[in-house]
Amino acid sequence: MSNLSAILFFLWAIAILSLVLFVLPRLDRNRIREHVESNGGHVIEILRDWFGGFGGRSARTYDVTYITRQGERITAKCITGMMSGVKWVTSRPPGSMSET
Repeated sequence: MSNLSAILFFLWAIAILSLVLFVLPRLDRNRIREHVESNGGHVIEILRDWFGGFGGRSARTYDVTYITRQGERITAKCITGMMSGVKWVTSRPPGSMSET
């Protein structure tokens, strides 16, 4: 019984690690890309900021480089999570009034 418990614990840990390292970042990047593109922009690069510190426990921080609908290249920092949507921490978010 203890061997079975150890194996189940190991499989559970692998599943959680896979979720955190592969699934959640992919969903985050899709959410950020949709947000930028819905405001007429085009994403160039999305990089995880592991030491950003803005996200807290349930959100993650990303550095996003995108082209606005006016052709301006912007690098901004945002946080995103499953329930929080995309919130821009630095620079101008896509579609903001300061962008026009």
